[in-house]
Amino acid sequence: MSEDRMPSRPRLRTWQAPVIVIATAASLAALAADESSPAGNGGRTIAAESRFDVTNPAQQVQLVQLVVDFPPGAWTSWHTHGGQAINLVLEGEMTLRHAGMEQGYRAGQAWTDSSTQVHAAGNSGAGKARLLTNFLLPQGAPDTIAVQESPFEPTIVYAARFALTALPLDAQIVQQVVDLGPAWHAERALAGFIANIVLEGEVAYKIGPELKVYKPGEAWSAPAGTVVGEENKSTVSARVFASYLLPRKTVP
Repeated sequence: MSEDRMPSRPRLRTWQAPVIVIATAASLAALAADESSPAGNGGRTIAAESRFDVTNPAQQVQLVQLVVDFPPGAWTSWHTHGGQAINLVLEGEMTLRHAGMEQGYRAGQAWTDSSTQVHAAGNSGAGKARLLTNFLLPQGAPDTIAVQESPFEPTIVYAARFALTALPLDAQIVQQVVDLGPAWHAERALAGFIANIVLEGEVAYKIGPELKVYKPGEAWSAPAGTVVGEENKSTVSARVFASYLLPRKTVP
């Protein structure tokens, strides 16, 4: 399989280096369904979405996808990043600390961060929080650089890394949480690079000539122009975390 279509089967592990978080600028994610029928009736529904401009797109050579769970009281270490980080709260509430300030983010809200500012993020609520994160990294750059360790760090549930094809100068990164109803199936040519992790259920993907069923935690990527078939053959809905790199204003 080519470098652009790497399957990934990451294992559950605790937060070994603070990877996630966090931000100096924030944006609300769009919580909206597309024009198809609800996923429970066999359709495709966008449960959450965020869109941010890519900083220095010519320097980005790797995309990282993370799904991270924060039990109540869990915090990342104080840290900086080796590249741009984009975060979307899927469940619960998160709190960002930086420059003597705190800011809360609820499910469906998203932010991007400054790679140079020291910050930490955590769950100060009573229930579990789940965060979806992307890193866009230059050659050799680390995900994060720890400044002060946390005594109770979150857990990385799923993770995947992909080499990037060349990005347009006006590139944006779009994060989507997509629900696929039973019997959903479609085929399309990709408008930009995509990386995909299955969160719940099973989805069959035909990526070019290759067909495979992907289960929770399994991931793949493909460059712009690839024809991808997508099908949920089961009797229950599936959920997918998709990250797109697209020219500005392009629809995923």
